[in-house]
Amino acid sequence: MIFSLLIGIALGFILSMPPVGPTNFAVISKAFKKQIKEGIAIGAGAGFIDMFYILIAYGGLSLLKTFIPTSVENFFIDNEISFKIGITAVGCIVVLLFGIKIYRSKVFEEDKEISEEIKEIEQETTSKILSKEEELKKIIKKAPLSKSNSRNFYGYFISGIFLCMSSITIPAFWIATVGYLKSYGVINNNILTGVILAAGVMIGTTLWFYTLIKIISNNVHRILPATLNRLNKYVGVFLMLLGVFLFYKIFCFAFSI
Repeated sequence: MIFSLLIGIALGFILSMPPVGPTNFAVISKAFKKQIKEGIAIGAGAGFIDMFYILIAYGGLSLLKTFIPTSVENFFIDNEISFKIGITAVGCIVVLLFGIKIYRSKVFEEDKEISEEIKEIEQETTSKILSKEEELKKIIKKAPLSKSNSRNFYGYFISGIFLCMSSITIPAFWIATVGYLKSYGVINNNILTGVILAAGVMIGTTLWFYTLIKIISNNVHRILPATLNRLNKYVGVFLMLLGVFLFYKIFCFAFSI
């Protein structure tokens, strides 16, 4: 059982690394603003949906069917494609809206409070001649990059779920991965093994996004404020384009049926 947990953690951590999906870019944007809790919430949401897909791959869907009335089950079977398209479309909308929100936000804003702090720094250092680089570092270190709102933690968790659900290929990927691990005897067919593996994947995914956030947020003061704002806008533009592209893929998929 411990081996299955470790396999899951390793899979979740390693497979979340490639910075190509909407979840990664949404988390990176939060890291720029030092919104660590919100970024972790998004990553945990993505990990949760990965866990859900693994449970389906282990036969969790068949187990769930035993508790559902036959009429309801038949309704879902008859409209399976429509449900898949609808859920993926919601995920695409979340990606698009996230991109717009990130694009319109600023990482670094020099408000009145920051200006007062800068004046204090200048008064305290009148006896010294500071280089432009040192002065800029002091300003950035004192400037609060963003005000984190813990009330939105669960909201960002849900956003992470929908960001991950925007890809229609992820369920097939996890089903194939679980089948591959089973075929080589890395894991067995026991449903408890599946639950532990799925939990491990969620832990590993969340751990990767926590690591990513810490690396970026701990080094963000090394980047010029204007560059941070520019990078943040690039992330927003990427997510908007990705949202449009995913809509196009859904459109092609719907008309190919």
